[in-house]
Amino acid sequence: MLKKIYTLIILVLIAGCLASCSKSSPLDSYPHNAGNEFPSFVKLDPENLKPEEYYSSFRQGESTISQYLVTPYGMYNIDFERYIYYSEKGNTKYVKLCNKPDCNHSTIDCNAYVGGYSIGYYKDKIYYKTYNSLNCMDMDGSNHKRVKTLYEGYDNNLYRVKIDDNSEPEIVMTDDIILSLSMFLVVEDNIYLSTFNTVNISGSYLYSFSIETKTLSKTTDYWSDVGAAYHNKDYGYCYRPNEGIYEYTVATNDITLVKEIKFDNHGYCGARFYSDYIYLIHNRNEDYRAIREQELILHIYDWDYNLIDSIEFNLVENNKVGGFLTDVGDYIIFTSDFSKKPDYYIDKSEIGTGNLIFHKIED
Repeated sequence: MLKKIYTLIILVLIAGCLASCSKSSPLDSYPHNAGNEFPSFVKLDPENLKPEEYYSSFRQGESTISQYLVTPYGMYNIDFERYIYYSEKGNTKYVKLCNKPDCNHSTIDCNAYVGGYSIGYYKDKIYYKTYNSLNCMDMDGSNHKRVKTLYEGYDNNLYRVKIDDNSEPEIVMTDDIILSLSMFLVVEDNIYLSTFNTVNISGSYLYSFSIETKTLSKTTDYWSDVGAAYHNKDYGYCYRPNEGIYEYTVATNDITLVKEIKFDNHGYCGARFYSDYIYLIHNRNEDYRAIREQELILHIYDWDYNLIDSIEFNLVENNKVGGFLTDVGDYIIFTSDFSKKPDYYIDKSEIGTGNLIFHKIED
């Protein structure tokens, strides 16, 4: 049920129903800022702008609700402590998103604190969810506002909601599978829903729901396990532990093993799917409780499923949780501690050259 609450914001963002709070340009920051100094302004990059959908759509490659945002103004990351950090290019210095004078950036009064773990971008605003409310803020962390109440209770409905009026949330579908929902993705007129597998230890059930015909159908009893899945209008992709990458064909409803991947020591392994590469994050420790120890290997595949490169990430801090964060443009971002800001990156131009290394994001 908790998953349902967290995933609600995804449908709000993807459905394209958002209208921002009163639009304003990013504000100049105060020059005196204790702790992490915020830059003088959040920088818009007019020369490399992409269509609005690129920024506002849910990034399917992520394994959780969006904790990392690519925006026209730079990159935003939310940590385990629920503070937002800003970086101009993703591989550059990260600072807490607060321009309050004399703020120590360690209390809930800090502008960077949002009280939740899901953030999204739409038309010059960052949106975030706290409890049952959708909120927004300016791109520099100022001007926090509550936009709308998302829900009043718990039921077996999936909703979408407009925020530019006072309308109530609209029911998209009603079914008891919503009660075990772990994730859903909106792709054109279809919604793909993953629910917890109540029979096997690993994997999930995959359903598809047509928004146009209101038809719900089960696709498979065993979809992705650890990691993420990816869907477009024609295909779906997932990784099954120590089996490989599977492809789902929408037109025929067939699921095919397209790349067998097996390890002598499989450990804890999950995939991430991005436009340039497929990443397999392989932790060789069989004990899931120790998945962030110094056992992490990143395997990089192209979309022909050829292994291009691999590298060990042995920079996780002792007794901390860290690892892969996201793919952003020319870089792959990692952190040695998910409770802190990103601190390492891979330059994608080095993939396949024999010189792949982790670069430190310097303060």
